[in-house]
Amino acid sequence: MKILHFGDIHVWRLRLAPDFWYLKRVLGTVNLTIRRRFKFPPHYPQIVTDEIARQNADLVIFSGDMSTASLELEFEEAARLFTPLLEKWGDQFFCIPGNHDRYSPGSIRSGLYEQYFPYGAFEGEELVRRRLIDDDLVVVGFDCSHPCRIRSNGTITQRLEVELRAALEFEQSEGNRVLLAGHYPFAYPRDVHASWEHKLLESDRLAKLVEEFQPIAYFHGHKHQRWLLREGKTLCVNCGAAGMTSSDSTKQAGFVTLELSGNQITCVSSHILDRESERFETGSMDMPS
Repeated sequence: MKILHFGDIHVWRLRLAPDFWYLKRVLGTVNLTIRRRFKFPPHYPQIVTDEIARQNADLVIFSGDMSTASLELEFEEAARLFTPLLEKWGDQFFCIPGNHDRYSPGSIRSGLYEQYFPYGAFEGEELVRRRLIDDDLVVVGFDCSHPCRIRSNGTITQRLEVELRAALEFEQSEGNRVLLAGHYPFAYPRDVHASWEHKLLESDRLAKLVEEFQPIAYFHGHKHQRWLLREGKTLCVNCGAAGMTSSDSTKQAGFVTLELSGNQITCVSSHILDRESERFETGSMDMPS
């Protein structure tokens, strides 16, 4: 089985939101105006999603941050970009929101994410959902993102921990293989700095669940850098940012594909958008032991 994983595409628009007074919106608008819009070229999302639509994959996972500030115009554009993917993969296209898609209390109350991405919505107030891929393979996704007035943290709350444990216990009782999807990393390579204001709070709760239930892989983004880590038997996959430009190839726009055989990810490939030619280059990523 071939799995395609992408995230952090960050469609952006310079517009005022109805709750423009919310402090994070003020700071975010300033950041977008003077810095962020140059790091996320506005034509990259179209190039990347066009390339994804050309791929032959059995499952596509998007690990959050289709927008930059949860603006309706951003969600509308991201939904347009994702339409060919949904048409091609249907129920095999699995997505969850990231912190930029939960930007402010007002954006959550508006229900814009749920309106434009009903296939990525959670039932009621639940924070965990599942998708059966084949007879015994399940994707379990969770939403740990929430508004922060200044920072960009997510949190594994006690409620989320309880829901996620119940979901993993159910899949275990059914004898299902599990692929886990969240937005934030809970572990980092030794050479990557995890700043407090961007980290997943109470991440030990997630780490313990991964250690106990040992999903085949944990798919995430948030930190805009591609990497593979092994946590016990679980392969942690950071797809990097689909929409960002960088001189560092691990941070340049792209996505990853993985081959799943039984209970093992056997190989992982990076698909990176070359900054000069704007064509994709494919290479193998080193599998951690």
